[in-house]
Amino acid sequence: MRYDQILSKARTVCGCQNDDRCMEVRISGSPEQTAALFEQLGDGMRTSGLDGRVIRTGSFGYYDLEPVISIRKPGRPTLLYGKAAPETVSALLDDYPARGGTTPDGVLCSSDLPLFRAQRRIALRNCGLIDPEAIDHYIAVGRGYSGLSRVLATDRAEVIEALRNSGLDSAAGCRAADKLQALGEAGGDEKFVTCNALDANPGGRTARLLLEGDPHGVFEGMLIAAYAVGAGRCIIVADSRRTTGIRRITKALEEMKDRGLAGGDILGAGFSCEVEIREATPSLTMGEETALLRLLEGKQAMPDFRPMDSGVLLLSGRPCLVDDIETFAKISAVFQDAPEWRAGPEAEKRRGTRVLTLTGDVGHAYTVEVPVETTIRTLVAGIGGGVATGGRLKAVQFGGPTGSLLGPDSLDLPIGAVAEAGPDTGSATIEVFDARRCAVEIAEERMAYLQTQSCGKCVFCREGTFQMSDILRSVAAGEGTARDLDLLSELGEAMRTGCVCAIGAAAANPVLSGIKLFREEYEEHIRGKICKSGSRRSSHQV
Repeated sequence: MRYDQILSKARTVCGCQNDDRCMEVRISGSPEQTAALFEQLGDGMRTSGLDGRVIRTGSFGYYDLEPVISIRKPGRPTLLYGKAAPETVSALLDDYPARGGTTPDGVLCSSDLPLFRAQRRIALRNCGLIDPEAIDHYIAVGRGYSGLSRVLATDRAEVIEALRNSGLDSAAGCRAADKLQALGEAGGDEKFVTCNALDANPGGRTARLLLEGDPHGVFEGMLIAAYAVGAGRCIIVADSRRTTGIRRITKALEEMKDRGLAGGDILGAGFSCEVEIREATPSLTMGEETALLRLLEGKQAMPDFRPMDSGVLLLSGRPCLVDDIETFAKISAVFQDAPEWRAGPEAEKRRGTRVLTLTGDVGHAYTVEVPVETTIRTLVAGIGGGVATGGRLKAVQFGGPTGSLLGPDSLDLPIGAVAEAGPDTGSATIEVFDARRCAVEIAEERMAYLQTQSCGKCVFCREGTFQMSDILRSVAAGEGTARDLDLLSELGEAMRTGCVCAIGAAAANPVLSGIKLFREEYEEHIRGKICKSGSRRSSHQV
């Protein structure tokens, strides 16, 4: 099928979009939250004689506001109702038509709220807005596959150049176009494009949000990248435990094949690409590209040495592009945009965003997408609502368990310039710590987790995480000595220079930064023999 035929069919199916008599109701949240509301809203609209359509979407990423019901008619403002419950459905359906198309007094405009004002949603542009299980909705509402259609009529070199002009960076910080160009110039008859759709960081929700909310946006980006580098096979690696995400990408792939958007002669342009779904259980190590490729080869997921000549990664001896799910979602957005937005400073401004999940002792644990110039203060205090208890902030940790701890005096740093944040595994987090948290216990928890995540390949990581964890356990239990702080620092510096992969090299960051920020707390544990409960140990226990 040609794209114009696919688009025409999608617009016919989603005709409510252009009918000013049709009321569109969206329910956003998890399947468990929205199932009963979906049935009730449908029944309520039929009972009330309302002409419209009820759509179940994925999550917005605003978890404590969900389920969210949004109601709109063409030409009228959209009203959002948070924390919707079955007993309020009738009132909501009566409320919106009664407004007469105006925003009621006392209702805040979304642009006035920090949660919405601070965001620039590119990768997350469709999450919470489209039906993730309906390809026609993605095409008609989200301009779906228009980017792929444009790309297939363009020379491959021009596609990479357009991506370069867009200023798009991958989550790891390098230019997305550079990785594509390197693979495009590599030899070989067979090439692969692999999407890491695993939330490797505990607490990260980027992959889950995109797979459950906009699977076609990810697949379209993968196909665009495959065409640009001349790859004939795409692989997406998803979390086997997230059954909703697996079900939705499986259905999405079936819909793509039915429309001629995967397999042979895509859109009649002579480009063929098979798409495969692989399931895995995430670990922190799988955030490293070479470890993920080893997993796909049926080997243990552990980092490997990278090629020194071309820098191109290999999957079973064949050139392979590996990138994160956020980057592929942005690639499809780049080519869906009007051509003038794909070049120049304005394009770079639009693409310079990062998807982040707020976790820990924060008021609102949201997943959001913000410009890289956004400060940590805006994220934590503005979007996150500050410390959940209303107390003081002790520290934040950017980038997952290997990230450095940053004190309150670092809150005005932009997220794009956070120093020593640790390697980015594609699902970034900002964890917030209440001032009442113990710095030693924070470090002990982090190192105990990192010890379980070490693949064991290199001595510095395997033994370093074990020894640091052991020392921290002693200090936290009130059994430490003055020499322990020096040992922790020596071990940490050795790991930074001796570990094979970036994850191992950064594993000591939370300990080294914690000692730097909160050395007095460490020393008090040692001098005062304070254990976890805060009580002092008796002399015969020392």
